Amino acid sequence: MHDGYKLIEDAWENHGRLTYLHNDDATREYLQRLVRTLGPAGWEIDTVKLRSFRHHSTGEMIEIEPGGSQTTGHFLHHMKPSTIDAAHRANQSARNEG
Repeated sequence: MHDGYKLIEDAWENHGRLTYLHNDDATREYLQRLVRTLGPAGWEIDTVKLRSFRHHSTGEMIEIEPGGSQTTGHFLHHMKPSTIDAAHRANQSARNEG
């Protein structure tokens, strides 16, 4: 990954996730620029999950997470489909129990 992103966690083999940090805030304009950058590579806006993209052929997901009060910029999480499915199942289970 490039364009100002710095890899801060490589858990691809063990947990199916890469996490990057970028110094720019994830503003609406920034996300629109990201759409134009990722679109030609096969990434589409996820119509269900906010600030997320899915790759049409691999099923992988990119999720943008605002940095919060003690972090400038934002995080980008790139996830394998198996990671996404496991997280979805865990969320569904928690909802059914609560």
